[in-house]
Amino acid sequence: MAAPSAAAPESEEGPGGKPKSPAVTPQKIRELIDGGIAPEEACPEGKDTSALSESTNGSSQTDALPLETTSKEAFFSRVETFTSLKWAGKPHDLSPLICAKYGWTNIESDMLKCSSCQAFLCASLQLAFDFNKYKERCAELKKALCTAHEKFCFWPDSPCPDRFAILLVGEPIALVSDFLDRFQSLCQLELQLPSLKPEDLKNMSLTEDKISLLLHLIEEELECKTEGEKTPMKLGSDIFQVHVPACILALCGWAYSPTSGSMHLPVITCSRCMRKVGLWGFHQIESSLLELDSSFGLGSTPTTPTEARTDRAPLVPTSPRRMITRSQDTTFPPGSEQDTPTRSFFDPSSQHRDWCPWVNPVQEKAVSEDTSDQSELTSGKAEPGWRVVLNVLLAARKSNRAADAELVSLSVKSCKVFRIFRQWEAACSS
Repeated sequence: MAAPSAAAPESEEGPGGKPKSPAVTPQKIRELIDGGIAPEEACPEGKDTSALSESTNGSSQTDALPLETTSKEAFFSRVETFTSLKWAGKPHDLSPLICAKYGWTNIESDMLKCSSCQAFLCASLQLAFDFNKYKERCAELKKALCTAHEKFCFWPDSPCPDRFAILLVGEPIALVSDFLDRFQSLCQLELQLPSLKPEDLKNMSLTEDKISLLLHLIEEELECKTEGEKTPMKLGSDIFQVHVPACILALCGWAYSPTSGSMHLPVITCSRCMRKVGLWGFHQIESSLLELDSSFGLGSTPTTPTEARTDRAPLVPTSPRRMITRSQDTTFPPGSEQDTPTRSFFDPSSQHRDWCPWVNPVQEKAVSEDTSDQSELTSGKAEPGWRVVLNVLLAARKSNRAADAELVSLSVKSCKVFRIFRQWEAACSS
């Protein structure tokens, strides 16, 4: 209510009816100030909103927080502003995931800006030979992520939830759902997916049996997800060489990232560090099949639907850049001087940024129906994030208790795909 306090103090009338100036006292000044700000305290409905001025954590302000602090899209939009050039040489305690959690964006080299209060924070780390001073500076900057905001900014008290940045290894259902979504998005690229080097898969201990189990898990989940639909997605043998790399990339956190406009470039993105990779710089399935056929004298005649699909057009329209690399595929043999330096094999683990949880140690949690035993949940050893996710997915596959006959059929299909990998490896080494 602003009426009584908003009015200016009445002046006294002197002789002749002329107004007399009121006495200038601290009380009069306070009344004038209160009168000036009184209208701003009333909301359009006539309710008093003075609670906002009493506490930055008032209920009225809290109602507006979910728009910022609970938006996963906004969180990763802030993460995406951090680049290797503008945010280099920082410890993991100052990773973009932690900075974005408290509302910061990266605008220039070593410079942060709050997305809400517009405060700035210089996060430069001076070269110091004293490691203790370096640690003190890092701790100071980590603390400043909270304290460098303006006085009434909500980020220090209401950061984004931790689940935005971590891998949900303790939530198998959510983990399987995200894995399936990434796999389905990658399958859209079809023959534009990158060829994977068998040696890299060996180093990752990704055996044919493990990949077959993952593919069987995908098929089971797709059957449950598409019940009642007319055309459920099946893992047919005719496009099985697409499903294997899509499965491995999805396991390591990659997903297809459609580009804006009409180009439809084959770009994949990490679901945590937001690194984008254009696949035209790597060996792709289509080019690998062409070079494999050429190496073994197979020509353009496919031997089986699984071993050659060069006559099938990709689901995604071919980009101009892909037309160039396709012409190089048919013009230059494997190992030529022009082919070797321009394209390489895609390593699904090393392409992440060094602070990405997909490649950093994650505490493995035992999957158990009884979650009351906390000691069991934290008894696992720390392994790279993608490997912990693999263990959770394999455990989820075992819990489904599918028929052994179906597993055998998928194993046979995957063996054919790995035979292609081995033939490709032999062709490259010869």
